[in-house]
Amino acid sequence: MALETAVIIAGGKGARLEEKTEDLPKPMIPVGGIPLIERVIRWLRKNEVKKLVIGVAYKKEKIMEYLRGGEDLGVNITYTCHDADGGTEDAFKTAIEQSGIKDENFYAMNGDQITDLQLEGLTNAHLKNKAIATLVTVRLRTNFGIIDVDMQNRIAKIHEKWSIPNILMNSGIYVFNQGIKNYLQGGNIEENTFRKLAQEGKIYSFYYDGEWMTVNDKKELKKAEDFLRRYDSLKH
Repeated sequence: MALETAVIIAGGKGARLEEKTEDLPKPMIPVGGIPLIERVIRWLRKNEVKKLVIGVAYKKEKIMEYLRGGEDLGVNITYTCHDADGGTEDAFKTAIEQSGIKDENFYAMNGDQITDLQLEGLTNAHLKNKAIATLVTVRLRTNFGIIDVDMQNRIAKIHEKWSIPNILMNSGIYVFNQGIKNYLQGGNIEENTFRKLAQEGKIYSFYYDGEWMTVNDKKELKKAEDFLRRYDSLKH
């Protein structure tokens, strides 16, 4: 099954994209000719998510004018506004409280990911575990070469891969239970809320080995556009 509602945090300045975000907020940066936020919404709609809460901040009018109420994309959008300089915990707290979400469980995400993740498996795992939060985890990504050395410190192999096996990282895609509201205080959600939930054994991982990438800087933007060109060519 899939849940009906998702919270998307789309208030970042996208400073690492430099001049590209001087006139546009990061969620409106075109990726393969389509704004990043629209790609996220299309993915959610494909997974039968129809109710969206979008937390906006930096140049929020650009996002709201473009998406409006979501009718053109087959979804219903509610907007909430948070402090652009606040942490992710504050952004999620504001979005959940201002929108008055009643769903017992709902998706939540940072809103800068491109993925082909199917949400049904994630949802079922979250419900089975009765978790307060479930994080989609992926292999650690790096832009640097990984070096293997032998006992004499000679370089045996150089891996120029973008992912590192056996080490997992947070993808920025979650499922939250209503109980998350008791843990959101402000600051960084990874350092505060998730750490406390981990201490209490109330947060779970859902590992995903498929396509996933973020768009945080020019290098990642190029990787995303290259992937989408290959992906689209396979469909024709």
